[in-house]
Amino acid sequence: MRSAIRKGLTTTAALAGIALAMVPASAHADDGLVSQAARVAKYQAYLAMKVAQGDEQAKETAQGFNALSGAQKTRFLDLLEDRSLMAKLFEDAESPAAAGITRSELAGGDVVVERESSGGGDDASPNSTAALRASGYRDRWASYSYTDKFLGVKVSRVSVRTNYQVKGKDTTKVYPGSASHYLYVPGCSFSHSPVKEWISSPPADNAQSETIWTASCWGSSWDERERVWGDYRGFVGGYLKDE
Repeated sequence: MRSAIRKGLTTTAALAGIALAMVPASAHADDGLVSQAARVAKYQAYLAMKVAQGDEQAKETAQGFNALSGAQKTRFLDLLEDRSLMAKLFEDAESPAAAGITRSELAGGDVVVERESSGGGDDASPNSTAALRASGYRDRWASYSYTDKFLGVKVSRVSVRTNYQVKGKDTTKVYPGSASHYLYVPGCSFSHSPVKEWISSPPADNAQSETIWTASCWGSSWDERERVWGDYRGFVGGYLKDE
């Protein structure tokens, strides 16, 4: 799957390079500032459309992008349009060994990938009651998220969460899990399969939830399996793997 994606992206980039080479050099010089301003305005309009649709994260991303300098905006858009970089963003990634955040860098540190694991008790769960808690049952949750930041600005994120019930050290029930995402790359989109959930066999006795993400960019697509699991302690593990 990966090799097919990269071949498609390389072909697209090569065609774009040929088209660019056909433009006279004088036109590059004369139109450079105008074209950069147009690129910035186009991306700002794209984010504004998302904000108008009620996307709160798009508002944060728009504010972050607008706060960049002119040179940083150009760099941001160059990164956003880098086909080979986009193909690298969702490489296989295990969760941290414990709840928390780990980071890795791409593009000389201008792109930061964050893998975040978290979990805990959920006494506000609609599945929990005072009677159940008095009997020793507790509702808990665990999540695993994968976030990309360009020049400190959030660009994409996928996350999966499991919700479950424990008594003592035993996982007694797993509730419907959930998956969420955002992606602010024109020409790219995410979709995911229905979230599956189950309790693994003893002695692991973990509540598990997973989904399959399909990323589509400029005519190429690939699939990634994201899974998270937890037990009486909360978060235990998670991963994002090539399907």
